[in-house]
Amino acid sequence: MRMTLGRNDTGENSLLEQYVATQSNVANIVTAAMGLAVMVGLFGVVVLICCYAEEDYRKLLADLILVQGSTAAGFVLAGCTLYMQCINVGNQSRRLTLAARLTASLLLLLSIAFLLQNFLGVNLSRAHLPGLVLVGSAIGAEIHPLAATCLLLVALALLLHDQATRGGHYPAEYLAFILIGLAAIPLVGYLYGIHKLTFLSYSTGIPLLSALVFLLLGAALLMARPSHRLMAIIVGHAPGGNMLRRLLPSMLLLILLLNLLVAQGAEYRLYDDRLMLPFLTLIDGALVVFIFWRFAGRLDREYGARMHSAAKLAETNSLLTAVSDSTSEPIFVKNRQGLLVFANPALLQQVGKNWEEAMYRSSRDLFSSIEDADRIDEDDKRVMASGLPETIEQTLHLQHGIFTYQSTRVPWFDKSGNVLGVIGISTDISERKRAEDSLREREARLEKTVIERTALLRELTNHLETVREEEKRAIARELHDNMGASLTALSMHLESVYKILPDDEKWQERKPRIQGLMSSLVGTTRRIQTELRPNMLDLFGLKAAITEQLDELAERTDMVCKASLPDEDVVIGHEMEIAIYRMLQEMLNNVAKHAKASLVNVILDIDEEQVALTVRDNGIGIPPERRDNNKTYGLRGLRERATFFGGSVDIRPASGSGALITIRLPLAPAAAV
Repeated sequence: MRMTLGRNDTGENSLLEQYVATQSNVANIVTAAMGLAVMVGLFGVVVLICCYAEEDYRKLLADLILVQGSTAAGFVLAGCTLYMQCINVGNQSRRLTLAARLTASLLLLLSIAFLLQNFLGVNLSRAHLPGLVLVGSAIGAEIHPLAATCLLLVALALLLHDQATRGGHYPAEYLAFILIGLAAIPLVGYLYGIHKLTFLSYSTGIPLLSALVFLLLGAALLMARPSHRLMAIIVGHAPGGNMLRRLLPSMLLLILLLNLLVAQGAEYRLYDDRLMLPFLTLIDGALVVFIFWRFAGRLDREYGARMHSAAKLAETNSLLTAVSDSTSEPIFVKNRQGLLVFANPALLQQVGKNWEEAMYRSSRDLFSSIEDADRIDEDDKRVMASGLPETIEQTLHLQHGIFTYQSTRVPWFDKSGNVLGVIGISTDISERKRAEDSLREREARLEKTVIERTALLRELTNHLETVREEEKRAIARELHDNMGASLTALSMHLESVYKILPDDEKWQERKPRIQGLMSSLVGTTRRIQTELRPNMLDLFGLKAAITEQLDELAERTDMVCKASLPDEDVVIGHEMEIAIYRMLQEMLNNVAKHAKASLVNVILDIDEEQVALTVRDNGIGIPPERRDNNKTYGLRGLRERATFFGGSVDIRPASGSGALITIRLPLAPAAAV
């Protein structure tokens, strides 16, 4: 998801994109000025070297020798100064500034000295001025007045390069234009073959290369500061700059070509010399009218397109403004530095500021809580770094309370895909969060109530189990004391009765049956008594009770019963002993009824943390649907007893065949002694 701002329907660059393009043009123009400065300095160095070259080499470099050595020394100083000023545009180094001022001042002194020589007749060959040593006696200090004037203009422009008047004008720009105009005089003379323009009432003419270098210096002086007032017009993307860039080169070229044609016609006697000036006036006037008319039409079309785009952009902006102003959701746009560049009224109301107070402010300036501001900045940086949209939930401490917002943030891209900042829209979810917190609080209270009720139920279950065990104990005691005694007395009386019975055959047949019934009744009574209250558990402990259960199961079912019990005495508390005994009793009854097994193993293991009781058989096993069925009374009873002690029941198939049931009960610190 990519979002861009400031793009209209005609595809023109946004204001921000125009600014970025202008800055790129400025950097390129400054680089070009640095290149010209290097060329001028190197040219001056080459000329000075040629001045001291041997005669044979001097003939090969005749054109360079025409440039005075004094002028070449000025070119070296001007090139070095301009190069240092170009480097110092963004750095503002004091050392570079001081060095540039020193070299410019030296150039100013040289140019003034050259002018004094020409106009006042001062002999510089005897003066010990800085810079003349570079020239030497081989070339002397003689220099054309126009060249000396141009060097003076260069020196002044370099010294005043960054100085502005109160009205925002830069004198250096006007000096550079004057320099270009003076350099153009001999160039026009060379172009049209007019020696008066090259000599200018002086004994020697100004060399062509010198005039070209002065022209380049004037252009470089202007290009070194493209952000200054006059150059900013040409560099900028405004209609005036576009017109100058398109109109000026073509107009100068056409005027030059037409003037050359008119001059050539006069030279070849195609018309009288007196007609050349009227021809030039007519042609130049017609050309200027044509070019300006043509570009005026182009400007009208561009202006119309811009007005159309501006109207559409204004319509779009009004629609966006209406949407952003009418919504209650805070909307914002931040640049890469985290400064606010757009905010709708909802956001301004949120932070309690107007647009003038919030414009180009950081998060710390907008929010009273530093933690909230830093967290917001971290989220913004993460979205800009990833280039992906993100939905964030934030709780902010505002002036009118604590609010929770769900903020959707997306990177803000320009036309080239570069991240310019972040765009966000927030939704107030404070009511929903309060409802969620209330629901969570109710759930916590409900959970606490359930835990309390569960504890009460466990206590009730424990109480019922205790009551049941006491009832079983009482019934077992009654069976032992009353029923057992009665059966013993009845058996003794029957023995007496057996002695007085007649020797009748029918009575002799009834005697064994009566004795068998009596023995069965006594055995059943003892079994019921044992099941109700295991005397072995009360008298000899859990290990003996487990052994008794296995012996009874083996006697009753003919299964092979094996036990693995701890060597030491098991001390786990009476309640847990009863529970383990009952759970083992239930598991052995299930094996006897359903397993169809021939072998059963019982393993009792105890350590410092828990008691583990495992029953394994080689029967048919327990089906999964029955294993997970809580409606089965036996398995449900096992789980309920284990849960009461905070334990668990694990039922799984045994390796090979059969079932494996493991009960683990945690030991209380007192019970683990």
